[in-house]
Amino acid sequence: MNRTWRRNLRAVWAAELLAIMGFAAFMPILPYYVQHLGVEGDAVTTWSGMVSSAPAFAMAFMGPLWGALSDRYGRKVMVERAMFGGCLVILFMGFARTVEQLALLRFIQGGLTGTVAASTTLVASDTPQERLGETLGQLQLAIFLGQSLGPLFGGFVADQLGYRPVFWLTAVLLLLGGILITVFVKETFTPAVDVESGSLLGRLRQDFAFVLGGSLLGLVLLVRFALRVGIRMSTPVQPLLVQELLPQETTLLGSASGLLTTVSGVTAAVAAPVLGRLADRRGGRWILVVCGIVGGMCLILQGVAANYMLLAIWQAFLGIATGGTLATISAYVGRLAPEGRSGTAYGLDTLAVSLSNASGPFAGGWLARWFSLQTPFLVGGGVMALASVLVLRLPRELPSS
Repeated sequence: MNRTWRRNLRAVWAAELLAIMGFAAFMPILPYYVQHLGVEGDAVTTWSGMVSSAPAFAMAFMGPLWGALSDRYGRKVMVERAMFGGCLVILFMGFARTVEQLALLRFIQGGLTGTVAASTTLVASDTPQERLGETLGQLQLAIFLGQSLGPLFGGFVADQLGYRPVFWLTAVLLLLGGILITVFVKETFTPAVDVESGSLLGRLRQDFAFVLGGSLLGLVLLVRFALRVGIRMSTPVQPLLVQELLPQETTLLGSASGLLTTVSGVTAAVAAPVLGRLADRRGGRWILVVCGIVGGMCLILQGVAANYMLLAIWQAFLGIATGGTLATISAYVGRLAPEGRSGTAYGLDTLAVSLSNASGPFAGGWLARWFSLQTPFLVGGGVMALASVLVLRLPRELPSS
């Protein structure tokens, strides 16, 4: 058992690193790709927000369904679905001719992918409960390393070869990740008896009733949503703020924008396993409170940054806060999941993340259009700091299995 879960963790770790590196490669250049597809003026911020949000709307609907299916048919096949499905749809993004086609493909991407949720479920269902925070922190390390390397890779490719090759290379990375899962992950899966009883939709209704009925898991998912929506408000406009702060004659916009994501990815990668281990040993509530407040302050300071260097400094501290929140909340979800239902629990977690990923960038795009590029940072920082109040209702220590 010990050898199996450790071996699976290594394979999933490598596959998720490749996948997230690919996804992160094109995210910082999306506003520039929108401009490349012919969008001009104030419409750029609106379309950037819509394109950033589109996958989340589909994922919000499909996440709980994929999670429930993983409880019935296994976790490995769900990771393979996310990897290979993402490979195909992102390949087509590189051939998009209009921003409407790009938005549609991004929507389809959200319905087919979800590698983080699928991989987290696979790892969490196989890991000893007393090691859950640390192990999921290690998985977050792969995610944040991918988020660190991807933007630099994508920015360099975009500056040297153009925007379209970034999407094609992302498809290759996802293909390699899917092959790693297929070849190296070994899963012995037996669904729980109650999972197989009744219809899939009936089980989903019961799960939603459980969460919405005032359960502790529901409160954790609300905290997840509130913290993440604050962070995501600035996502579609950060590259445009970089464009505003840098000299107009610069030819390295893609690299400069990608570097910001790399900075936060590196600090988050360092923070996630460390803070996840602390959550296992000393409780996660205080970690979430501190990270929420620090993250909110960093977003506000980014909104008033006078130059690119200050933007990068506060982005680094934001990465630490993000790493702490993601690792700790993922551990809460895993330990609060009913027996044999970790897929469903992480599917509902995907719903919370997707709703924040949808509403955050969408709101940020509109705030930037009607007020200023700095407004999403200020509002998002306030939302993230206020979300820390919800954390005080959580238990001091991570629940036991």
